[in-house]
Formats: sequence, C-alpha cells, structure tokens
Amino acid sequence: MDPSSDLMMWNLIIGFLSATFVLPIIQQPRWSDAKRAATTFAYSVIVGLGTAFFTGAFAHLDDVRAGITSVLATLVAAIASYRGFAKPVGVAPAIEAATSPHRTPPADPVAGQF
Repeated sequence: MDPSSDLMMWNLIIGFLSATFVLPIIQQPRWSDAKRAATTFAYSVIVGLGTAFFTGAFAHLDDVRAGITSVLATLVAAIASYRGFAKPVGVAPAIEAATSPHRTPPADPVAGQF
C-alpha cells in the first residue's frame, strides 16, 4: 500500500471524527467565529502532525511536505464534516451545549405569584 494514501485515509477519518465528536467538546457555543476557527486550526496542526508521525510519513527528517499535507487534509476534513454533517444533523451543537458550562437561568417573577 502507498503510505501517502494511508496517511490521507487516516487524516480524513480523524478529521471527520474530530469535527463530529472531539471539537464540539472543546469549543463553546458562545465563542466567536474567529476563536472557533483558530481552535480548529490549532487542533488540526497538532492532530495532523501526530497522524503523519504515527503513520510513518516522516521517513526522513526533511519530509516536511507530508506534515503540511497531513495538517491541511485534517483541517479540510474537519471543516467539511462540521459544516456539511455534524452541524446540520445537530450532533455537534448538542455536544457543545451538553459540555458547556451552564448559567443559572434568571428567576421567573411570575412563577412565584401562584
């Protein structure tokens, strides 16, 4: 098997699973789009380089191309999976809501009158 195709397969799988189940745990619904994008990018750099390392793509220390390809593939897969699947289906928003700190709702002044 071609190691680069194995790397790409793992990047796509990890990008999909990350956008659907992992990133929604990290990110908070109240965050700005810029903060959410920066978090996704940083996560993709770490996970993409880790995937390249664990699949043996760094056969030589000068093989920077495999690392960059891995990061970009993970980032694209995560963004596409979040926007095209996890968000429309409601999985990611539900996880974000469930893992976000909840504020105590204000007391209902009408409820105390009955």
